[in-house]
Amino acid sequence: MLNGYVGSIFGINFPVFTRASWGMRGSYFAVFVRGVVACIWFGTQSFQGGQCLQIMISAIWPSFNNFPNHLPAGAHVTSAELLCFFLFIVIQLPLLWIHASNLRYLFFAKTLLMPIFGLTLFIWALVAAHGFGPTFSKPTHIKDGTPVAIVFFQCVTTAIGPKATLALNMSDFTRYAKYPRQVFWTQPVGLIILVTMCGVLGATVSSAAEVIYGEVTWNPLEVAVLWNNRAAQFFAGLCWAFAVIGTNISANSVSFSNDLALWFPRYINNRRGAYICAILGICAVPWNIQYNAKSFSSFLGGYSLFLGSIAGIIGVDFWICRSRRLSVSSLYSARGVHRYTGGVNFRAVLAFVCGIAPNMPGLAAACGQSGIPTGAIYLYSLSWLVSTLVAGSVYWATWKVAPFPVDEKQKLYIEGSEAETSSHNATQYETGKGEDAKILAYTGVEKPLRGHE
Repeated sequence: MLNGYVGSIFGINFPVFTRASWGMRGSYFAVFVRGVVACIWFGTQSFQGGQCLQIMISAIWPSFNNFPNHLPAGAHVTSAELLCFFLFIVIQLPLLWIHASNLRYLFFAKTLLMPIFGLTLFIWALVAAHGFGPTFSKPTHIKDGTPVAIVFFQCVTTAIGPKATLALNMSDFTRYAKYPRQVFWTQPVGLIILVTMCGVLGATVSSAAEVIYGEVTWNPLEVAVLWNNRAAQFFAGLCWAFAVIGTNISANSVSFSNDLALWFPRYINNRRGAYICAILGICAVPWNIQYNAKSFSSFLGGYSLFLGSIAGIIGVDFWICRSRRLSVSSLYSARGVHRYTGGVNFRAVLAFVCGIAPNMPGLAAACGQSGIPTGAIYLYSLSWLVSTLVAGSVYWATWKVAPFPVDEKQKLYIEGSEAETSSHNATQYETGKGEDAKILAYTGVEKPLRGHE
């Protein structure tokens, strides 16, 4: 929500925003880290979409369940799953051609459909299991003897993982808001209330599956496979596939396109970036990430510690060091105040290294390394929180020791219909950003507010 504020007020995306804290050249690294995660998530989400497609096809033609498998068990994927994965990629390709701002009706339909579907699934679970099931009533039992508190924080980190990317690049989406106040009330509803409801729904359905079918599963798609109603299986797969497409476009392909455009602005636009993201997502072999719950949670915890360090740095830089004062024109100028030393802010580099260092032994243990101290493994259960706090604190300390110039006056120039010039203490707009609004840098080169920056 804090980073989303930046996009709604200044109209800049994540790659441009990172220039303030990392420098004109240092921002390339932060954007690269975020771009890699976007590609991996695109592949992972597409594999989930392929599983949805497999359920739909099996519901129509049950004989598809007998599709011959020509892959070994060590591949962690069957021939049918791989076929549906590539089919789902092909289905997404035409939508990747369309700019995200022109898909508002698709996202609006997803916003209406998925809560209804989720509520229906929740009611089914309660009725079929005659309550919440054993998950909410039986005592906690951990086989390997890990303390309950540690397991709890491991689950919290796993839940934070998918949102760690949005914590960075929320400005990629909020910059399209016509009024900043629209962002202020939608983010708490979407990120706090709805996400919490999704967690409760998942736990309830998993508990109901244990009561009804005698199986414990972490994947809701596996619950749909257990249903005896082919129509219900088809529509469940259709709803989930629709949700995956919306998420892949908004949270992954758009973000990666913005990130790649920073590296190669002459050659990359939204469409080319989206298709490159799809290709790299296939190369990420997402079935190896998702073949069981342990590998999936290790993936979520592993990359979130890197994103947490970046989030802590850019958050402290804007909200504490700069006190919300930002010169947008300087972010587009190679000679602006954000140039630092050779285009790199060494404070951000040092803070990033310090932020990830405490979690590296735990990450090694998660990857299979033996001989790691138990304390380091337990600390890794708080990977995102630790990296965010440590990186943010180190960045603030280095700023106090070696302060950098901070804009005394916010130099934001917006030109277009119903546009205004803001000051550093302006938190409310009575008029919004028009469709033709533009930001003018000192060099005289126009930077589109709603285009390819």
